[in-house]
Formats: sequence, structure tokens, C-alpha cells
Amino acid sequence: MHYDLFLDYMGMWSRWMKSEDHKLGYPQRSIGMSGSSSTSFDDMIEEADSEIIRTINSCMDSLNPEEVNAIWARYLGTKRPMYYELKLQVALDKLLDMVSSRIQI
Repeated sequence: MHYDLFLDYMGMWSRWMKSEDHKLGYPQRSIGMSGSSSTSFDDMIEEADSEIIRTINSCMDSLNPEEVNAIWARYLGTKRPMYYELKLQVALDKLLDMVSSRIQI
């Protein structure tokens, strides 16, 4: 995954974390009686993006607490840890490697 694309997904992760409803994977609408199971292209893209965001979130558990704090400071506006810039870069590099190994883009 290219670094710029990864940073875009980190921005999406930030918005997802700030939202009140993390959408646990349940469909937003029901098929109901229509009998149609077709999914629009936009729905497929949204599901793929959601999978990547959930992967980023789960990979955060593998980072050490100071690295997580640096990411949270950058993307969620929490207090910056000491040596913030260094910890943020190391954390983003590790996270990019982990996400790239789990998601093939």
C-alpha cells in the first residue's frame, strides 16, 4: 500500500473513531421483500474501506502504548507524548507494514 493511500485511510480511521456509531457490520438497510441481492459499486467500495479501517484498528493493538498515544495525539487530538514526532513516525511505519501484510491492494 502506498504511504499516501495509507494516510488517507488513517484519516478515515480518525473519522470512524470520532463517530458515535462504529457500525458493527450490520447492513444499513434490509433487502426486505424485494428479493434482490445485488450490491451497488459504492456499497462494495464502502465495505472494502470499512474492512481496511477495522484492520487498522485491530493492528493498533500490536503497537506499544507510547506509539498508540502518538497516533491518538495526531489523529484524535489527545495529548502529545514526549518525542512525539519520532514515536509517530515509527508507529505509522509499523502500522503500514502490518496493514499491508493483511490487506492486498
